[in-house]
Amino acid sequence: MRVSKAMRNLPALTLVLTLAVAGEVSAQCQSCDPFLHCIVTSSGGAMVCLEGPGSCALLIPCLPGRGRLPEMTGDADLTTWTLFDAGALPNPRRTTLRTMAGNLALGEDARLSLSAPFLAGGIADAEIVHGREYAIVLADAAGDGFALKRAVEGSRVRIEVRDVRGNVAGALLASEALGEHEQLRVPVRVEGRDRVLVLQAASVNGGSAMLELARLRRALLAASRSLPRRQEPLLHARAQ
Repeated sequence: MRVSKAMRNLPALTLVLTLAVAGEVSAQCQSCDPFLHCIVTSSGGAMVCLEGPGSCALLIPCLPGRGRLPEMTGDADLTTWTLFDAGALPNPRRTTLRTMAGNLALGEDARLSLSAPFLAGGIADAEIVHGREYAIVLADAAGDGFALKRAVEGSRVRIEVRDVRGNVAGALLASEALGEHEQLRVPVRVEGRDRVLVLQAASVNGGSAMLELARLRRALLAASRSLPRRQEPLLHARAQ
């Protein structure tokens, strides 16, 4: 189901509600609020929620006996990613892990890293993903893009990225257990162009969760202003 809503500071906004059945997993149930933000809900909703530029997508429904009620502390399991044009970046087909990247970041903030080559290409897309463990596919209109798998390993988060062609997940591009301040850069191909996918993942605890989300949403809004206008999102999400 697709619903559009005009909002201040953004072009026409699209609310995408995509529910797909998947395996057992522990996660907070999520829903989309009227401002296209992901919020925790005590009943119904989905176990994965994606906030994009003017969009909110729900994946994997919370069914009876699956998912968990919101924590009183307001904990949030977050993954941020930004898709950059590869530009003139050296070795654009090389995956890199940066250990001094700082806090969760997206958009222009994700370019910055103390030990990473500067990403000169434009921003093609960005997302805040809410969810603890999941496997999803993000593909363009031709069915090309990447598959993203997230799993918790103690205090770290395992991120696995696979190439997607014709809506089929194929070659493994990256598999890393990320710490709180680490950043993963993965070469991907979207819309027939070389891109660089920049990812971070962390669990945000307690009262800092709302402040962290507010900061990331400001970065997402800023990124949306530099994106080309589209009638449809660049990437469509589905459960893998």
